[in-house]
Amino acid sequence: MNVGIVGFGSIGTEVAKALIAGVENFSLIGVVSRSKENTQKRISQLKHNIEIFDLDTLIKKSDIIIDCAPKEAFKDIAVKCIKSKKTLITVSGAGILENLDLEIMARKHNTQIILATGAILGLDALRAASEGIIHSVKMVTRKPPNALSSAPYVIKNKIELNDLSEEKLIFKGSATEGAKAFPANVNVAAAVGLAGIGADKTELEIWADPNLTRNTHKVIVDSNSAMFEMSIQNVQSPDNPGTGKITGLSVIACLRGLTSPFKIGT
Repeated sequence: MNVGIVGFGSIGTEVAKALIAGVENFSLIGVVSRSKENTQKRISQLKHNIEIFDLDTLIKKSDIIIDCAPKEAFKDIAVKCIKSKKTLITVSGAGILENLDLEIMARKHNTQIILATGAILGLDALRAASEGIIHSVKMVTRKPPNALSSAPYVIKNKIELNDLSEEKLIFKGSATEGAKAFPANVNVAAAVGLAGIGADKTELEIWADPNLTRNTHKVIVDSNSAMFEMSIQNVQSPDNPGTGKITGLSVIACLRGLTSPFKIGT
């Protein structure tokens, strides 16, 4: 199956590396990115010939599109994939959250949008619990200041993070509000909200912690089927500290699950 990647930053590059190394049943057909110059530079570092297309051409040539682009591009990518009846795998939980009406369009065109697990864990358990009754979901995200300093919410509210000596709570609200305030940082909160009780009812705290070197997330769930806590400490991507290295790997795992004779987990 031919795979196209939209967005060739840290996540898209990691996915490309894996596809170049070899993922059974899938081959990389090409990429789309806003910055052709940066894309060419990344391609040259991979030492592999990768074609750069416009979005319409890439979708036409691909069986599956992987969206690693900024949230603002999600709707355009999704609509074009749906109309072309191409499967879309995305890491943009925030993008899905803002465009839930696309579910109707996808159903009408008999295609699918898949949200990769990304930098969070336990979505299988949350989805299972949501088949019953979930009483509450709380998520606490803690990141080094350098992973949060460029967030729109931090800039707009002039929150100083450069010289922190101790942890600082910089946001408290719902996952819906958090996804809007930190679109590049808490796609995980959107994913937790979508999988569980809903983003409006999912509590979210975001902390800047100068003592951390990894992006951490903790999710606490209370439901009529189980009470459970999940925590993860993600190694930062070398060229984008707000993104965990595991995010790109989750996309590859998602791809393998599409064709694997054994699919582990829901």
